[in-house]
Amino acid sequence: MSRTAPETATGSEFDSDRSSPADAEPAPEEMRVLVVSGLAHKNERHYGPLAAAADETTLVCLDPRYAIDDATYLEVPAVGPRPLRVVLLFFIALLEGYRNEYDAVASISLLPYGLYALALTAIYGYPASLGIIGIDLDHHAKQWYGPLPRWAFRRFDAVSVPGPSHVDDLEACGVPRNRIEILANAIDVERYRPDTLEEQDDHEYDFVWVGRFSEEKDPVRFVDALIALENRGEDHEFRAVMVGDGPLRAAVEEKLERHGLRDRVDRPGWVDDPLKYYQRSATVVLTSRRDALPLVMLEAMAVGLPPIVPPVGSVPDIVTDGENGIVVSDRDPDGFATAMARCLDDSDRRRTLGANATAIRSAFSYEQAERDWERILTTAVAGDSRQ
Repeated sequence: MSRTAPETATGSEFDSDRSSPADAEPAPEEMRVLVVSGLAHKNERHYGPLAAAADETTLVCLDPRYAIDDATYLEVPAVGPRPLRVVLLFFIALLEGYRNEYDAVASISLLPYGLYALALTAIYGYPASLGIIGIDLDHHAKQWYGPLPRWAFRRFDAVSVPGPSHVDDLEACGVPRNRIEILANAIDVERYRPDTLEEQDDHEYDFVWVGRFSEEKDPVRFVDALIALENRGEDHEFRAVMVGDGPLRAAVEEKLERHGLRDRVDRPGWVDDPLKYYQRSATVVLTSRRDALPLVMLEAMAVGLPPIVPPVGSVPDIVTDGENGIVVSDRDPDGFATAMARCLDDSDRRRTLGANATAIRSAFSYEQAERDWERILTTAVAGDSRQ
């Protein structure tokens, strides 16, 4: 699948969608932003650049496990089950909005945090921003209750998405183009750095798969691909590692055992940072049924691993088949196995794909995300002025 060249995916195509509307007023010089978040350990990644862009940032959140410079946390008390705490989060945000004035309210994920932001907008008049990073467009908007999410998208003053493909999807939901912005799914490019090509020859794993063992990430499909690779009748010795945990772990374990692959696929469970597994691997494989723009893919590409991926979400905006990775158009296990065999058989080509993959680093840095947030806030204020 050849949709965009690497330089386009990391430069001009994203930049063309990173242009603020012509009628946008500059954001206030003293920009104060209230954030409603349930992201826990992902707060730093997604809202750290916002805190750098705004003058004051207050996060009402469930679990501030990682501190963000120049941000204030209001943590929901650790009482009762998580659903109760999610409800309490709204009332704490409501009280905070009453006690202090803000110039905008920001959220990531429509249900429920984006709806909380819209409620604060209705009560206090704050411009509202929604960040879409996954299930909102790819799942909720397509269900029988889809008219409700699509109606909610149109109520926000600014909506950010991870890539140009989702811009088209949002416009199809009726969101005006001048309210849609691109927000880099930021990675720490100082931490996720490419190894030398010589070091890439000395790897422990041929393939790494990272994610939640759940239906949308489809880890069983990765096992099916390994089985197909093993059954090709060719001399393909390989080792793989599956990093993560979740409800489908038992199904993965059972299938590996049944097909004699248990000792060839390591399963370390959940890890907070999979960097060491990227560094010990030759190729990253994703098998998701749906995804927005996977951080795993971006991190692995930044390290220098070529990705083998399905064309879901904004993945085709980044990965060009045969240029900086391999795109398996139909998610068929045999298709994945063919791509994996190519990486095993042609190490020079695999290294070239990996070297090309590192070009994504500049488009997904924290610095780029900070610039994106500055534009998002400007768009949100402009959207509010159009009411």
